[in-house]
Amino acid sequence: MPQVQRIDPIVLPSEKESVAAYCRVSTDSADQLNSYHSQIAYYTKLINANPDWELFDLYADEGITGTSIEKRDEFKRMLADCREGKIKRVLVKSVSRFARNTTELLETTRELKDLGVVVVFEEQGFDTSQVLGEMQLTMFAMAAQEESISISKNKIWSYQKRMQNGTFIGTRAPFGYRIENGSLAIEATEAETVKKIFSLYLMGNGIHQIVDYLNKKGIPSHDLQPWRYSSVRYILSNERYIGNAILQKFYTTDTLTHKKIRNRGIVPQYYVEQSHMPIISPLEFKKAENLLKKSACKKVSEGHLFTHRICCPTCEKYFREINCNNKSYWMCPNRVNGVSKCISLRYPEFKLILTSLIFLTKIYFAKDSVIPAALALMREIEYTQSSPDTKLFELNQSLAALNDKSLTLQKLSTKGFISPDEFRLQSEALAAQRQKLSAERNKKLHGLQSHSAIEKLEELQAILSNWPGVPTEFDIDQFDEVVEKIIPTADNKLTFRLHCGLEFTEDIPS
Repeated sequence: MPQVQRIDPIVLPSEKESVAAYCRVSTDSADQLNSYHSQIAYYTKLINANPDWELFDLYADEGITGTSIEKRDEFKRMLADCREGKIKRVLVKSVSRFARNTTELLETTRELKDLGVVVVFEEQGFDTSQVLGEMQLTMFAMAAQEESISISKNKIWSYQKRMQNGTFIGTRAPFGYRIENGSLAIEATEAETVKKIFSLYLMGNGIHQIVDYLNKKGIPSHDLQPWRYSSVRYILSNERYIGNAILQKFYTTDTLTHKKIRNRGIVPQYYVEQSHMPIISPLEFKKAENLLKKSACKKVSEGHLFTHRICCPTCEKYFREINCNNKSYWMCPNRVNGVSKCISLRYPEFKLILTSLIFLTKIYFAKDSVIPAALALMREIEYTQSSPDTKLFELNQSLAALNDKSLTLQKLSTKGFISPDEFRLQSEALAAQRQKLSAERNKKLHGLQSHSAIEKLEELQAILSNWPGVPTEFDIDQFDEVVEKIIPTADNKLTFRLHCGLEFTEDIPS
């Protein structure tokens, strides 16, 4: 008879499940900010209380819309960590907190499911591992999306009414102003820069010269980036500086993507006089406006289209226009005068115009294909570079500890163990610590250089989206909006360096 010996299975100690939580509040109002901190405190406590779970990280976006993943940095960081296998379960309050765009929601949860990551929606009481999970998710997502569309339509209606009665000031103050108590107030330091720009222009300085002056003096711009031709020209043509306002210069075409385009007579505009304190007198503004018009006409009539726009690759001097046999050419001045042995490059103006128009057409078509792909790659690189970081982990742990203290403090206040004044003082102290740690954490997450490049590329995409359509004629203003300079090469090509730092090379047609 065969001898049978039982071999018991080896029972390995179970590993804790790596759990994360995602929080989002839809506005940056005080009540929603309290909700934001409460959500973080709640999930910190919940995950740490479960012996089978291990807190990996908390991801929280403040004041960001849920209709698109595009601007939710923390959400994208969470996805990057899930793709690297660091997270097995994600807790979220509700479907609407996770996303209000049905398509993006389903695509994201399907990807996470394929990665073995379960998403738990507490309010609805189900998770993506259940058989009916996706069907339930679809229905809730559709409801959340419709709610978001309704909210957006109501907000747009509210904006329209405020525009009609002249009380709408916009969501972002122009350079030289700040929003204070629901109106525009003058920002003294920036206002002096605005006055200087107008003064220099009215004294006969060109926009490129003003840009060089501001950058050499280290005068900060609105976004703390180097001054550009388009930003200075916009200030010179902005009616806000005489205390008036043209409302609805742009309008939203899609409530889900929040895509905005320039209003070229599609929807009504409103001109409000004396809506706020002026920085520039109407007379100065009118003179600048007339000079801008004359400058544009002069460029067309005299043909000085490329002044301060073509840079010699050898000596870095700007090309100048020369006339030969009644034809217009552009050459390096040092080469013309025999000052230096620069490459002998001479370009007929009509070929420069044609090559530039070809480039502008290509870059316009790139706004929906190449640029989004480049942005996605840059964001992935940004998150990858910031992933395995001990300092970042310590900051996350410190923030989690602060959230736990906030929760304890709230309980003590509710039960009457501390006075309202003591609660307020301790809450403010914790908030200050949280703000400092969050700033340090954001700096660690986004390396200033890479984040600046992403912002510039996003700005380029926004500018191109505001163009009326495919460029069919060469427009120097469109050119200046995107191109910093042209650098010729010895092989009959032109390199277009954009304001965002990218460079594109285009063959000159024979």
